[in-house]
Amino acid sequence: MHEHQHEQLHEDFLAQPSKVNDLMKFISDIANANKMEGDDKKKEAKAEVDISAGVTDTSFMVMKRYVSNSKRSRNSSKRTAVKSNMNQMTFMRQIESTQEEREKTRIERMRIANNYRRLGNCEYRRTMYDKAIEFYSRGLDYITDTPVLFCNRALCYIKKRDFKRALMDLEHVLNDLDQKCLRAWLYKAGALKRLNNEAGFEECIDNARRFNRANLAYVDVFLEKMRSDF
Repeated sequence: MHEHQHEQLHEDFLAQPSKVNDLMKFISDIANANKMEGDDKKKEAKAEVDISAGVTDTSFMVMKRYVSNSKRSRNSSKRTAVKSNMNQMTFMRQIESTQEEREKTRIERMRIANNYRRLGNCEYRRTMYDKAIEFYSRGLDYITDTPVLFCNRALCYIKKRDFKRALMDLEHVLNDLDQKCLRAWLYKAGALKRLNNEAGFEECIDNARRFNRANLAYVDVFLEKMRSDF
């Protein structure tokens, strides 16, 4: 009898609810509740702002606006502006450098051309017109926009009685380089005179005087000299 009661007590203990299980279930319920509350708060935080709230058929004032990352946009704009300014400064330096280099190169070209002009003048005074033409032409290889070398070479052609070739240089000066060039008008007048083009001769003398009123005396000297030494 005593043994049977002892076994019954063990069975009754197994049939009773476990206090440990109850405690674990309670803790689990609390954790789940906290998790659900946290999820609800996150959902509320992520809720999209309705920018149309308060807008009616008669009121179009939007009282709420979506706030973008304006600070990042401003910083990006500043970086873009700085980069643009740097690019512009670099470009301007390159232009200035290129202009400076071109100016230096032109000065050197002019120096070489002037040396050939002096050599040509020496040969002209020696009546070595072909050699003078060669030096003037070499000078024109370095500077092509100077009337002096073209006029000097044209005068050599005139001395050689190659008037048509001289007119090519003179017309280039008057049409493309210097419309008022006194020497070009006078040399052209002399070449046309030798070609018996009286109308062209008179026109050139008129233009020489019209464009160079401060040198009218020189025009008269040239006309006097042309009668014997042109």
